[in-house]
Amino acid sequence: MTRRLGAGAIAAALLTTALTTLATSTAAGAADPAFGAPAVGQCSAVTAPEIELPSYTGAPVDCAAEHTAQVIAVAQMPADLAYEDKGLARFALETCYPAQKEVLGSKLAGVRLTAYDLAYFGPTAEQQAAGARWLRCDLVLRSDDTLLPLPAKLDLGRKPYAKGVSRCLAGRDFHVTVCSEKHTFRATAALKVKGKAYRSKKAWTELGTERCRDVTRSRTYRFSWPSKVSWKVGDRSLVCYTQTRR
Repeated sequence: MTRRLGAGAIAAALLTTALTTLATSTAAGAADPAFGAPAVGQCSAVTAPEIELPSYTGAPVDCAAEHTAQVIAVAQMPADLAYEDKGLARFALETCYPAQKEVLGSKLAGVRLTAYDLAYFGPTAEQQAAGARWLRCDLVLRSDDTLLPLPAKLDLGRKPYAKGVSRCLAGRDFHVTVCSEKHTFRATAALKVKGKAYRSKKAWTELGTERCRDVTRSRTYRFSWPSKVSWKVGDRSLVCYTQTRR
């Protein structure tokens, strides 16, 4: 299940200050919606704690050197959407999912068999004060609470995918990791789920128990499903995990 990353709610007091300044700048004709926006393809050394922040202020790094994130899309925010709105996550995923599929060369079901994830960031308060109204999507590769260096080649190619990017589960909490690390379950299928309404936890559990039984290769198996906001923007993948001996 894809977790919501980056761009958390900005403190109300900070937002008030930023938006007040923004109004002043706009009146003076100095507002620039793209102010401070990164370029698509830009790389950075983002850390796991930093992807929980609303903005990223680190300097870009050479993509030929080790890096943990790459900007895959930059979009202008809708006029009626604020950075603290609940609808931000949906807009982010609507922006990031297509870019993620294009960069990795796979449909969303294929992406779900990997440990690739997304982070998204908005402008800083100072950038908003200059009129900035953008959102950036970064591709990252997770292993528990760590971000791994991105490989030089992002296109997944044909299945089975490389162990260094394939999705596995490890530990007592069954956290996502890459299959080149120690693990107990491997993602072996991403099944498309039909229907429009988002299911309850009980219904997802029943569905996973029934459908993953036939596509896993062990007596014990696990499964995961998309978040509600991911479902709303088109993620219909039920991921099934086969138990491994490693």
